[in-house]
Amino acid sequence: MKHIDTTPSTPGKFKIEKSPYNRLRLHSSLAKLTFWSLVFLGLIFVFFYRSPSSSSSAPSDLSRRSLRTSSYGGPNFERRVRASAKIRSRNGISVLVTGAAGFVGTHVSAALKRRGDGVLGLDNFNDYYDPSLKRARQALLERSGVYIVEGDINDVSLLKKLFDIVPFTHVMHLAAQAARNRVGSSSSVYGLNTKVPFSERDRTDQPASLYAATKKAGEEIAHTYNHIYGLSLTGLRFFTVYGPWGRPDMAYFFFTRDILKGKSIPIFEAANHGTVARDFTYIDDIVKGCFGCIRYS
Repeated sequence: MKHIDTTPSTPGKFKIEKSPYNRLRLHSSLAKLTFWSLVFLGLIFVFFYRSPSSSSSAPSDLSRRSLRTSSYGGPNFERRVRASAKIRSRNGISVLVTGAAGFVGTHVSAALKRRGDGVLGLDNFNDYYDPSLKRARQALLERSGVYIVEGDINDVSLLKKLFDIVPFTHVMHLAAQAARNRVGSSSSVYGLNTKVPFSERDRTDQPASLYAATKKAGEEIAHTYNHIYGLSLTGLRFFTVYGPWGRPDMAYFFFTRDILKGKSIPIFEAANHGTVARDFTYIDDIVKGCFGCIRYS
């Protein structure tokens, strides 16, 4: 019987036999190592993702952004959208009103609904000023049959879903950060124009503030969209708006509070001891302007 020497050929070293069994075992070990490495990395990711430091900012983010688009849908949601946007007059139109829980947006939405148009609101209910006022406006509109979708105008998926449900004929864009007038443009684009009254034909190429410059830039962007894509757009330059359900950060609210408290109202002088004057526009006149814009668009 022949003796088989199993001693390694190189003393002091270990030689791996290159057999199919050993290769299979090596590959199996590598696969297990890779698997458990991925599991470990996954646990680390879940730990940091669910940690208090990362989740604590979630409520504030939700107050400024829309909920996940996947939460919009289902028969009940689509039924509410269609019911709100249903046209009830012979020559009515269907309008998506952005910023519908805002001052101007609420009045425009209610007026459109009263005349038989289909109206759907969209608002993110941010907290620039007390959101309870916006919720009160929302309740007012719901009693009139206007449903406000809580979402962000930057959420493309949400907008696509709404347009898939309802083929809106018009969009009344009144949503913006409420640091100033909440419309596509503003009277500020006229700069330091001293001519009274202003006209749409007056120069707007010398804005006197960055705010005015951005408003003018917005008008130019809208004009470019019209030129390239043929999109029908009309801009409205609102002068300071006042009336019921107005914003609490506007001057007339401060004046009223000071008067009720018996406080004096500070009056500022212009250059060379000149007087300062400011035009205010009543909300009903703004609504009429919006209707005229829709009629001739």
